[in-house]
Amino acid sequence: MQSKVSVKGQTVIPSEVRKALGITPKSLLHWELQDGVVVVYPLPADPVKASLGALRGKGSFKEFLKERQAARQRERTQEREGA
Repeated sequence: MQSKVSVKGQTVIPSEVRKALGITPKSLLHWELQDGVVVVYPLPADPVKASLGALRGKGSFKEFLKERQAARQRERTQEREGA
C-alpha cells in the first residue's frame, strides 16, 4: 500500500488499514521512529476502558505488595553484603 504526502505534510490512511484498526475521524494516532521506520499506533478513545482486564489473572494487589516487599528485602541484603 502507498499514499502520498501533501505539501502540508498530510497523508491518507488506506481504507483497509482504517477498517482493520478501527480508525475513525478524530482518532488519535501515536507516531514513533524505530531504526528509520515510522510506526503508527492507534490510541484507544477511552484508555481506561481499554485497559480494563489487562491485569486480570495477574494476582491481587496484596500479592503484588508481598512480592515487592520480598524483592526489596533481597535488594537490601545484597546491598549490605556488597558494602
